[in-house]
Amino acid sequence: MNLKLTRSKPALPDSYFWTWDHSTNWVLDEPGLYNIGCDNRYLKKPETYIEDYRRLTDLCSDIGIKGIVIWGFLRDSHGGIEHSKRVAGYAASKGVAIMPGVGTTWYGGPYYEGSHHYNTETFLRENPSAGITGKDQWRTEDDYRKHGICPSNTIFEEWIHEGIRWLFREFEIGGINLENGDFLVCKCPACNAYMADRPMDEPEFYTYQALGYKASLECINKIKDEIGDKLITWATYTGFMPGNPHNEFDKSAYLHCSKPSIFGKLKNPEVTQWTLSGMLLEKPLPLDAYLDDGSPEKVFDNPKWPAGIYPPSQRGVGFAHQGSQWTENRYEQVVSSIKEACLRAYYSGLEGVSIHGELSSYHIPAALNYLAFSHFTHWPEDTMRDFGKKTLGEVFNNELEGEKYAEIFSHWDSGTLTEDDINQTVQIWNDLQKYTFKGSTLTIGNNLTRIRFWYWLRVMISKENRHENQFVFRRPHDRHTVSYV
Repeated sequence: MNLKLTRSKPALPDSYFWTWDHSTNWVLDEPGLYNIGCDNRYLKKPETYIEDYRRLTDLCSDIGIKGIVIWGFLRDSHGGIEHSKRVAGYAASKGVAIMPGVGTTWYGGPYYEGSHHYNTETFLRENPSAGITGKDQWRTEDDYRKHGICPSNTIFEEWIHEGIRWLFREFEIGGINLENGDFLVCKCPACNAYMADRPMDEPEFYTYQALGYKASLECINKIKDEIGDKLITWATYTGFMPGNPHNEFDKSAYLHCSKPSIFGKLKNPEVTQWTLSGMLLEKPLPLDAYLDDGSPEKVFDNPKWPAGIYPPSQRGVGFAHQGSQWTENRYEQVVSSIKEACLRAYYSGLEGVSIHGELSSYHIPAALNYLAFSHFTHWPEDTMRDFGKKTLGEVFNNELEGEKYAEIFSHWDSGTLTEDDINQTVQIWNDLQKYTFKGSTLTIGNNLTRIRFWYWLRVMISKENRHENQFVFRRPHDRHTVSYV
């Protein structure tokens, strides 16, 4: 589907799609499709890995998104080094930055899964004394020893330095996305000594974070001249609202202190990836709130992210899980949340936003999410009407039609449709059907894209069918639809 757009310099230039290899499903007839979980096996054919990311790369190039984070970038099961070189090389040729997910002390290491020196499990088999000492409510002592590396271990420091250098040397990547195992702890003497100096007015989590990232970020500093301005981000796993939450459900939005000491411990800490998911409004604003006002007052009426709140890091980006398996709405349009994330991130001084990019853009709710993500990372303060004119108008080759679509779409989302909105949608759909009738000699051209978008909206506003996954063709006299997942 042609979604190629004309784009100027974005207001949020370091924006990217975040993905897992096993659930990035752009090849739709692949028998190994899987759409949930993390830390999973790769069940698809090795060649599908290349094709899935070729298609997502093309989308990024077409809509002006900087890059793609790939967790599971390197696996023996999808072609190892050779296939990953092809994925990264193709993206580089299109001006798109591939950013492998790199687990520092957990989550696979530079080589996510396989028999390779820079894989975490392989390293621990070769160096069992480097395993983590400890356990928690999720993982046993044996889990720790087999899958987690002690961040104070000198052999680990050498290994992660070598592994990161190897990644940048061997692959045409545009950066990396660091994680360290979420809430990892180590109780060895060296880690205990490091932890003894932690501030007592903040969770120990931040000091462990500093330990987990320290060696990797030191490596980045040493090779800065070699890698230039490639984007290095590291996950905080938390939002940046100062203070403590008022209830258990809001804890991911808060720092649980005023300013974490980690930013004094890490030298030149690159770009911090803050989790925005819990900071956003729990109930997104109806889209008609943004129809003619790009910064409505209601979007700032949020105790988890009031106006004037900035992250404590010098540089940062935001990651929103809305519209993914993690928020249980993977197949839904979440345009309001995307608009909110981009607007709030821009006002809080962040340099980019990331969302999931795992679904094919032939799924219209996903296409709307991707187009909104492109639009509002470029123009965060724009209205939904602007989105219709500038972005949907270019997709439809008609600015007025794009504006009309955004208007009706916003009213549908908000429950404020008028009879005129419904009648116009039906009329446009009826006019478009003439391109697909048997015997038609009309040139289909870009009208097939228009058909897909308008048919989905027509179905959404009809009383007979409100399922988000219905988008393909049906004429008024047909009794059945085809479902796309």
